[in-house]
Amino acid sequence: MNGPNNPIGWCSHTWNPIKGLCPEACEYCYARRIYARFHYDPEIRLDEKELMAPYKLKKPGAKIFCGSTIEMFHQDIHGVWLQQIIQVIKDNPQHVFQFLYHFSPHRGLFPDNCWLGLTVTSYIDAQKAITFSKTYPNHIKFISFEPLLGDPKIPDEVFEEIDWMIIGAETGNRKGKIKTRVEWIQQLIDKAEKYDLPIYMKDNLDTFQRSLNLRKEFPKKK
Repeated sequence: MNGPNNPIGWCSHTWNPIKGLCPEACEYCYARRIYARFHYDPEIRLDEKELMAPYKLKKPGAKIFCGSTIEMFHQDIHGVWLQQIIQVIKDNPQHVFQFLYHFSPHRGLFPDNCWLGLTVTSYIDAQKAITFSKTYPNHIKFISFEPLLGDPKIPDEVFEEIDWMIIGAETGNRKGKIKTRVEWIQQLIDKAEKYDLPIYMKDNLDTFQRSLNLRKEFPKKK
């Protein structure tokens, strides 16, 4: 488990009880680049030691991002592993556990101390955003527009149902990297103001600081 100095910003800790190379293979994935660079073991597996890490956090109120390097709900992830992870979360109600997925639907029931998120890169993800917005009405739900790779125009009904937005640009130097446009960011800021949504804007948007105020807000508890 990585602690408060992790570079993600919107969480206080990252927790990766499932290790291995993410099978989704998103072209912009930083984790796959790390695995290639350091020759990490690509086998997907449950790390028993990492699984127990939340029990060691003494100070309550941690925001723990679960699965920062892998799609936690991919079909290759064994259901038994997810059940064990959920049990750890139930045993630690003093912390918030944040989940973020790209493609695969959430599997299972989540304790009240879970925040559930979806990655949306542009308008092409509109339908999955609509479907996601209608799930888990009693949980804090958020959309991560990171990396923001295109016009984020999605239906207003989505913004009516979520509680938080994260906005960020693509990092790294891959061939074909897409540069986020200020007008895309402004669209999301306008939606946030219309629906009174908090926004967390990543530091990788610093090139826009002259025209935008980088807000770092968090959702209110339900």
